[in-house]
Amino acid sequence: MITPHKSQEVAKISNEAAAGESGTDAAAGLLPNLGAKSAPASLTTTRPTKARYGDLGAALLYMAPALLVFAAFTFIPFIRSIWLSFFVTDQAGNPSYFNDIKYYTRILNLDGSGREEYLQSILVTIKFTVMVVPAGIVVAVGLALLATAKVRGIGIFRTIFTSTVAISVASASVIWALLYNPSIGMTNWVLDLLNLKTQGILLDPATALPAVAFMTIWTSLGFDFIIALAGLQAIPQDLYDSSSIDGATGWQQFRSITLPLLTPTLLFLVIISTIAAFQAFTQFNVLIANEGPDGSTNVMVYQLFSSFFKDNRYGFASAIAVVLFVVLATLSIIQFKFLDRRVHYQ
Repeated sequence: MITPHKSQEVAKISNEAAAGESGTDAAAGLLPNLGAKSAPASLTTTRPTKARYGDLGAALLYMAPALLVFAAFTFIPFIRSIWLSFFVTDQAGNPSYFNDIKYYTRILNLDGSGREEYLQSILVTIKFTVMVVPAGIVVAVGLALLATAKVRGIGIFRTIFTSTVAISVASASVIWALLYNPSIGMTNWVLDLLNLKTQGILLDPATALPAVAFMTIWTSLGFDFIIALAGLQAIPQDLYDSSSIDGATGWQQFRSITLPLLTPTLLFLVIISTIAAFQAFTQFNVLIANEGPDGSTNVMVYQLFSSFFKDNRYGFASAIAVVLFVVLATLSIIQFKFLDRRVHYQ
């Protein structure tokens, strides 16, 4: 039984313990402040700053070789191209006199001359890109889906699908030039199917550009397939297993799991394929070797090549290169702005 005297002693002991704890807390609260005041401010700011500058110097040292290569073969030539685009040059490529922006107005058909071949080359390049990019990505994704099937011997088909990576564009162009040759007759059935009265598939304005686009899709299929397959294999298998338990069909899995999680890969393929299509030259030079029938295959890079190496119009060719850069930069920004909203990174 607890007497009043004992209860007073217990209350006294608890009050002393509480006072001791509060004093300890107060002392602990003062310690950080005392430590912060005693540490010199120069030690907390100088050391990280020196370390940061040291890391920056080491990073620039490691980056120096790559920066020199980029400066010598990318930055300096690009700046010189912009500079030359405002001048008329001589046969040696030296500026003769200032030409203002007349080359740019000529390319965009804004000078009143009525020459539309340069603006037409931009439209042909856009048309070629529309033919190549969507079809190439769709075929690559379709083959990648087939390559993920768990069947015996699927590795053989993967090797076949990626075989075009080992073939250069020039070699592939020679192969397809033989296939398109009317004397061999391997593509005459296409002309009969389309009811075209022409001697060759590369000699008709209606079929020349689609023929080059088909060859380009075949050439780039290996690279697109590898990227698409890597994107598919990065999707966790647990998601498919869970959806199968819930009764999802194959189409529902593709629409709700595969396609959303594959959008980062698709965005990469769209941008890379668009840039490659706008810069296409080798296949046109090997298969057609000129502007094509009625200028149907006169893309921007081939027009640049003709102006620079055939006509020796270095300033005008530089203006075409700048316009090509602006078009590609604008398309890349538009693709990032509108397509990135639909990309699921997780």
